[in-house]
Amino acid sequence: MITKEGIEKHLKNDFDITVFDCIPSTNTYLKEIAKRGASEGTVVISRSQSNGKGRLGRSFFSPGGTGIYLSLLLRPDSSCDNALSITVCAAVAASEAIESVTGVSAKIKWVNDIYCNNKKVCGILTEGQIDPITSHLSFAVLGIGINVHPPKDGFPKELSDIAGSILPYSENEDIPNRLTAVFLDNFIEKYRHLGDKSFLDSYRHRSNLIDKRVRVLNSDTVGTVAGIDENFRLLLRLDDNSILPLSSGEVSVREAP
Repeated sequence: MITKEGIEKHLKNDFDITVFDCIPSTNTYLKEIAKRGASEGTVVISRSQSNGKGRLGRSFFSPGGTGIYLSLLLRPDSSCDNALSITVCAAVAASEAIESVTGVSAKIKWVNDIYCNNKKVCGILTEGQIDPITSHLSFAVLGIGINVHPPKDGFPKELSDIAGSILPYSENEDIPNRLTAVFLDNFIEKYRHLGDKSFLDSYRHRSNLIDKRVRVLNSDTVGTVAGIDENFRLLLRLDDNSILPLSSGEVSVREAP
């Protein structure tokens, strides 16, 4: 079971951690206390979520006893353009933490999903509030959900072909606490150097899309992934050999002809 004490004994950096048994959404909760002045480094964790949030308005399946559902408050002195940098930084930090703690190889599907053994085991959602005067981020909330073990009754039917877990089971009950701590330490150390994008090479190296044919969802655009540029945009080589940079959206390998 994830506990504040269990996490803190593995941490190198200081965080203000609160652990709940169940709340609707760690991101929603943390955004509310951020508006009331909570400080950077505030972490909200729930052992389960009744209304977990995913990208593009989706829900994030968050049963108890199987995963890590965490939100971290950031107050970067930067424009809203850096929100993508935060997400990419978190994807690299989470991948490294998974490999370090469990020994399982982790790959990244642009822009923010982490895959182990060809199944999605982690999703990341960055939300924030923009100062209307400066156009800078008043705060950003980094949310991450990690499927450490499979749910007792399995994943819902609509997720069974996509979602997976890092480990089938474990006799080491401390793994979720260690994984949480290593992720937080990895992320905050990279976040301190967010502007130099020193994690970009690792992000590119971990991509599971390079040279694969994909379709951009909700469009007729199809092409082959040629790389990821300096601004974390996915470079799609179209059939006429032109390059289309994608800064947002979602692509699918399975739906590409």
